[in-house]
Amino acid sequence: MIFALLMRTPLLSLFLIAAVPTAPENRGSVSGQVALFTGGAARTDASNAVVWIEGAHRPAGSAPAPAAVPRMRSDQKRFQPRVVVVPKNASVDFPNVDAIYHNVFSVSGSNRFDLGLYRSGASKRKEFDEPGLVRVFCNIHPQMVGFVFVVDSDFAATTGPDGKFRFEGVPAGNWTLKVWHEEAAAPASVPIVVAARGDAPPVAVRLDVTGFKTEPHKNKYGKDYPPQPAAEDERY
Repeated sequence: MIFALLMRTPLLSLFLIAAVPTAPENRGSVSGQVALFTGGAARTDASNAVVWIEGAHRPAGSAPAPAAVPRMRSDQKRFQPRVVVVPKNASVDFPNVDAIYHNVFSVSGSNRFDLGLYRSGASKRKEFDEPGLVRVFCNIHPQMVGFVFVVDSDFAATTGPDGKFRFEGVPAGNWTLKVWHEEAAAPASVPIVVAARGDAPPVAVRLDVTGFKTEPHKNKYGKDYPPQPAAEDERY
C-alpha cells in the first residue's frame, strides 16, 4: 500500500503543475484624438489621418478574425475612400463602379503597380509588401488621387471627422504612436507607455496643415495628362 502511494505521488504532482493556468497576456488600450490646424485655428473635420503604433503586433493566437479585404473604389471619378491603411503583406481591392474605364496605378517605390485598363463592374487586387506611403492615381483622370498607407503594425486606423481613435489589446510596454495626414508636412511621432490591463493616458495630436498646396502629378509614363473632355458621358 505504501509503495503504491509513493508511486502515485509524482503523477499527482505533475497533474497539479499542468493544471495551473498561465498568466494572462499583459495588454492595454490606447486612445486619443487628432486635430488639424490651419493658421492656428482648428478645423472642424479631421478625417483621413492615419494613426498607428509602430512595430506593435498582437501575440500569437490573439489576433481577431480576418477582416474583409479593404476596398478603394473608383466612383464618380474619385477614389472612395481616399485613404486606406493596411499592414504589410496585406491586399487592397480596387473595384470600378463608374460606367467608364479606369487605369489605377502608382509609382511609389517598391509598392509601384499598374492595374491596366478595366471596365465598369470589374475589380483588381494588389498586395503591398513594404511599409510606407503609396500614392494612387488613375492614368486617365488626373483628379483621381488616393493613398494606401502600409504599416508595420497590427494597430492602425484612419480617423473620421472627429479625429478620434482607439486601440484595444496593445501589448504592454513603450511604443511610438505615429500619425500621418496628406496635408501635413511630416508624420507626427508621440512616445506612449501602455500598462498591463489598463488605459494609457489619452493622446492628443496636433497637425499643422497651413502650408499645404495641391500639386499636379504626371501620368504613369511620367508625362502631363492630355486635356480632359468636357462631356460627362465619355467612355473614359
